[in-house]
Amino acid sequence: MRSVVAVAATVALASAASWQPTPTTILLDDLSQHPSARPSAFQVTSHVALTDLRWNTWGGQTATATGTVDINTCQPTCASGRHRLLHQARLQVRGVRIDAGQRFYRQYRITGPVLTATDRAAFSHWTNAYVPSDFR
Repeated sequence: MRSVVAVAATVALASAASWQPTPTTILLDDLSQHPSARPSAFQVTSHVALTDLRWNTWGGQTATATGTVDINTCQPTCASGRHRLLHQARLQVRGVRIDAGQRFYRQYRITGPVLTATDRAAFSHWTNAYVPSDFR
């Protein structure tokens, strides 16, 4: 019995280590340049990120997650800036595009009642997300 469990664990680890997204998997890329499906974080700019993402939907023409927006105020400098955390923000992605042989969500926006009017003006419009060819 132990040998069966050990073999199963070895096969599972080998499969996980060699997993590669298929052309049907939809990925999301950001400034981190580590595209993934259902990422737990999304780097919007060098001082704005979404963290603790929990995806409600994924794989269709649109996908939606809830998480925390972390905004570095960069006041007085980005290195010593205060972080504003906006919990229960919603990240929406849409528009599938092929790039480097893979499918990527192409646009995103951040919405939710936690955003101020200034935040909504900055983040709630549809914005192009990155794909690998943007970094070449």
